[in-house]
Amino acid sequence: MNKARSSSTFSRKIVIVLISIIFTLLVLEVLSRVWLNFFVLEEDRFEYSLHSYLRPDNQRYIPHHYLNYYPNPKYKRGKTFHNSLGYRNDEFSIKKPERVFRIVAIGGSSTYTISVKDNEKTFTSQLERILQDKYGYNNVEVINAGVGGYNSWESLVNLQFRVLDLDPDLIIVYHGTNDVQTRFVEPESYTGDNSGRRKQWRSPNIPILEYSALFRILLRNSGITSQVGIGNFVDSDTAYKPNSIINKNPFDLLKKNPPIYFKRNLTNIAAVSRANGTEIIFATWAHSSNFDDYASTPYYQQGFRENNEAVIEIAQINDISMFDFASKMPEDKKYWADGRHVNELGAEKKAELFAEFIYNLGLINNSK
Repeated sequence: MNKARSSSTFSRKIVIVLISIIFTLLVLEVLSRVWLNFFVLEEDRFEYSLHSYLRPDNQRYIPHHYLNYYPNPKYKRGKTFHNSLGYRNDEFSIKKPERVFRIVAIGGSSTYTISVKDNEKTFTSQLERILQDKYGYNNVEVINAGVGGYNSWESLVNLQFRVLDLDPDLIIVYHGTNDVQTRFVEPESYTGDNSGRRKQWRSPNIPILEYSALFRILLRNSGITSQVGIGNFVDSDTAYKPNSIINKNPFDLLKKNPPIYFKRNLTNIAAVSRANGTEIIFATWAHSSNFDDYASTPYYQQGFRENNEAVIEIAQINDISMFDFASKMPEDKKYWADGRHVNELGAEKKAELFAEFIYNLGLINNSK
């Protein structure tokens, strides 16, 4: 009898403990949701949110029927926003105004200027200001057609189906790390359509624990999970991530996957531009090796050099204006947010160097 009573008492204690744990978790879950909704800054709230919970104006990129994805025209977060055409600019008309000299910069996140939160401090915005204020080109307009994650495949399509509609007078082509990453795939997956790196837009699966605000906070603070980026939607299963490539013999992959498609894309970008009466500038891609990120690894630096050599080669073959920006841009940490992206000061320095190059070549017609 005592044994039965003891067993019953133990069972009741287990039930009480389980109920207490469940109740505590429920209370913590409620408190976590209250904290996220009412006490966290918007930028931090975004980092803890599920991508499926984001408002339309918090989704930086959305699907596109030809480009896979492009900047969301409704996007706005602080001083970063896109206009109604999906460019990181104030509003402008598709039809170019009379006597305006229109410059469009195409590329990835380093053109978009991802680490600068104020639209007025991006590379392109400062380039326009410097060309107007310092060099007197009052008729110049600079449009930012950079998109985070874009490589030369996407810029070729972007040029064809979006940028040409703007009737640009001059196009700046600035590509680097994203086209190195396209080479970090198994050789049998390295093809002209870039399917080794890209897949069609597909929303990533959400781990079941991430549906809990409490566990989502714990998992993201511990670094086990994080807010998804564009790569989670469009990177192919055969695409190696920067933090995993070291285990895949990266130097061997660079040797087996030379930048042949990068060269072809640049050649075609130049051909399409010229066929539409548009002047073009190629620029080598700059980085800083002073950060502890993948831009400082020997294999990525080799990829940067090889791709920059490809830029120079294609520019020479096609008699294209080529700015060796990588040799001019300082690697000093004060100009950089990380090894690939400039900060506000770096964006200004970058704009100054590009403006000086454009001015010295006399590429802008001030009488338009």
